[in-house]
This record gives sequence, structure tokens and C-alpha cells, in this order.
Amino acid sequence: MLDSIPLQWPYLLILVAAVLVVVLRAKRGAQQPLPPGPRPLPLLGNALDFPRRHLGREFRDLSDRYGDVVYLKVLGQSVILLGSYEAACELLEKRSANYSDRPQSVMVDMTNLDWIFVFKNYGSEWRKYRRELHNMFLPDILSRYHPIQRDITRELLQNLLTDPAAFSGHIKFSFAAAIVRVVYGLDAAHGDKKYYKLAERLANIAEDISTPGQHIVEAFPSMQWLPSWFPGAGFKQLAASWKQEIAAIRDHLYESAKEAMATNGVKESILTKLTEEKVDEELAKNMMATAYAAGADTTNASVHAFVLAMAMYPEVQKKAQAELDAVVGSGRLPDFSDQKCLPYVTALTKEVLRWHVVAPIGVPHRSVADDDYNGYFIPGGSIIIANQWAMSRDPNHYPDPENFNPDRFLINGQLNHKVRDPSSYVFGFGRRICPGRNFGEAGLFITCASILHAFTITPPLDERGVPRKLEMKTNNLAVSHPLPFECRIAPRSPHMEELVRASTA
Repeated sequence: MLDSIPLQWPYLLILVAAVLVVVLRAKRGAQQPLPPGPRPLPLLGNALDFPRRHLGREFRDLSDRYGDVVYLKVLGQSVILLGSYEAACELLEKRSANYSDRPQSVMVDMTNLDWIFVFKNYGSEWRKYRRELHNMFLPDILSRYHPIQRDITRELLQNLLTDPAAFSGHIKFSFAAAIVRVVYGLDAAHGDKKYYKLAERLANIAEDISTPGQHIVEAFPSMQWLPSWFPGAGFKQLAASWKQEIAAIRDHLYESAKEAMATNGVKESILTKLTEEKVDEELAKNMMATAYAAGADTTNASVHAFVLAMAMYPEVQKKAQAELDAVVGSGRLPDFSDQKCLPYVTALTKEVLRWHVVAPIGVPHRSVADDDYNGYFIPGGSIIIANQWAMSRDPNHYPDPENFNPDRFLINGQLNHKVRDPSSYVFGFGRRICPGRNFGEAGLFITCASILHAFTITPPLDERGVPRKLEMKTNNLAVSHPLPFECRIAPRSPHMEELVRASTA
């Protein structure tokens, strides 16, 4: 009996240490209050306080009531809502070591979707992916792809000239063609919807999985062990189908690119760069598919918002066109080198990013350890949501925020750097900031400038020939797209029509 006592000491020490951790954490939580928030219901907690229609707007309403840091308890899970830029920067930027993890997702696990960079947990493998993605989008490397973006944008102009009513499909094709060329070195033939359909499919699945409240199994993880035939377990069949479909798309794109390199020769691309650097094939395959889906989908959403804004705000369109006429002239189309002389057009692209925030609440972070902020206790393991949409509507920085007004970013005809740049929050925060943001902004600029220089965008007409009133309506997913709308797109003059035709001859 006495001989067995020493063997029990390690277990007793572990037990005592565990108890101390629990007691100290409880004591700390008792000393510091949780952030304010709505009163939770028994069992459900604050599940009914989660948005039903508009993620950003309804979360902003909670922040208006309780402050820029709000605490929610959803079925036992702590959720911290950050409603201000300042709070997001303090936690996600300055304390990024504690706030760069991702929440656990049952659907991500069941679909094996954690190879997509945005879903990866913070750690050594994430850092390896981050390093390679950062190197893929360095400024000097991105400038090599400007001719590709410019040429594909001019093909977009040609397509708008040929069939303006199908503008939405043309925009989707254009960004899929640009990203598949830059990432894989593949050329998308005109009218071939395959590549944008693949990008759209990848993005749609990822958006569905990352939208809060989409799948009941995220709230009740134990449901993942139910048989697929059990009532309410339809997510299992969905996850199995998505798992197979996503892997097939990723592998098809990579193998198609490798085959094209072998048969048609090498075209400079991210694939050739990774091949030269002898990056692990699985790592390369995963990063390229991530860049492909994200790059084609997010900028596509921004350009649709741009087209809608131009139809709704004709005075903004005219001011941008006047600047383009003065700087670029009537003898050519805009190029990247023109941007420094186009402050109004540049301000217009910033306003597009602000007016329609593509990721209203970003992708949630997760706190690793307990923390405190302004006297409030932030439990470790909390889901952290930064309401990027609310930041874009802060009247202290953007008076009359629902109005589309590029002048808010200008002073004396030049960019006003004292006004908060939307790119400081719409691409995320801290170590989780989007690595492809510069590529996306470049694509947005050349597309907006080129369309404005060549075309006039107006609302559709009703049966009496009167312009219809347009308004911004969006879906309610983690990545926000304007709902389908109609508009008229016509060349500004016969000369511009000929210029567009000549640009792709």
C-alpha cells in the first residue's frame, strides 16, 4: 500500500493543477465582468439574437444598444462581437498572437475543407501556407501580371459591346479568366463558362459553410455521429457530396495546368513560380485552388456593386468620365500607369469597397487564451466576430454612409489620407488579412476605369420609357453579392466603340 503512494503523486499533482486553473479562471472571470450583451435564454442562450436577414446590419444594431464589444452566449459557446474599427485593431492586430486562430467547424472537418487557407487553424502549418501565399502576391511579382489583367479587361469591354444585357456573365467570366491565367497559366476561351463555374462552385460551398447558422450540426456537434438517414442529418450527405466535389475541382485544375505546361509550353504563372521553387505539390495544389476561388469571387462581387452604383448615381459616373477624358484622352484605354493621375477614379474604387463590403463580418477568429479588454473579461476559446460592415457605416468617418460618394476620400482634388481607407478593414485584420488584397484592388481599378472610359451605364426603362429606380439588395451569406439586377450599358460614342474593337484586334 505504502509502495503505491509515490505512483499516485503525479496524478494528484495534475488534478490539483487542473483544479487551480479552473478556480483561478473562475476568480478572474468573477473579478472582471463579461462585455455587455442581451440577456440569454435558458439552454438557447442568445441564439435568437443572431441575424436573420443582414449579418452586418443586425449585428450593428446590437452594438448600437450594448457598445462596441458585445458578449453573446450561443448554446454554451462564447461569442464576442466587435462593432468598431478601434476594438478590432486592438484585439486582432495588436494582440494577434492570441486572436489568429479559427473556430472549430464540424462542416469544415466533414468536408476536409481545411486545406483552404482561410479555414486553417493557427499554427506551424498555417504559417507555412501564409509564407508561400505572401510570396505569391509580392508587389514586384503582381506587376508582372498587370498586362494579363489589362488584356482580359479589354476582352470584357468587347463582350459588353457585343452583348451588354449579359453583363453579369461577362464580369464573372472575366475575373475567372484572369485568376485562372495568373494562378494556373491556363487560357479561358471566350464563351467557355467552365472556369468561372468551377470558381463559383468552390466559393459557394465555402461561403455556405462559413455563414453562421447555416448548419445545425455547428450548434450541436454531437449530431455528426448520427446516421445519414436520421431525420435532421441531411448535412451528412451534403458534406460527403461536397467533400468529393471540392477535391475533384482542386485536382482537375492542377492536373489541367500541368498537362498544359507539358503540351503547350510554360506560361509565367503562380504555378511556374511554385514549380521552380520546388514547393511541395500538395501545398501548391491547395494554395492555388484557394487563390483561384477567392480571387475570382470577391472582386466579381465588387464589380457588380460598381455597375449598380453607376446606374444609381449618374453624377458620380460623369465626374469619373470627365477625369478619364482629361487624363487618358480619347485615343486609348486606361492602363495601370494612369492611376496616380486619376484620384477621383481611385476614390471611386475605395467607395465601392466601402459601400458594398463583400465580407460583412469577415471570417470569425478565435481567442486562444483568456484576455481582458477595457475592463471586460474575454474568455479563451471565444468566437470573435469583427463587423466590417458596421465599420463602413461609421458616421464619424463617413457622413451619410448609405450614399455613394467618392468625394469623401478627396481634399482639394487629391486623395485625403486622413480619411480611413476601407482597405484597412474590408480585407480582414492582423495575421489573417487577405494575402491577395493588392491583386484584388488592382483588378478593381483597371476594370472600373476601363468600363467608365468606354461605356455609360444607366437604369433599365419601364414600359413607359421611364428609368426604373434601382437599389442595393444583397444575399445574406458570409460573402455578400448584389442580387441580380438589370441595367443598360452603351458605348459613350462611336469613336469609343471603335477603340474597344481595336483594343482586342
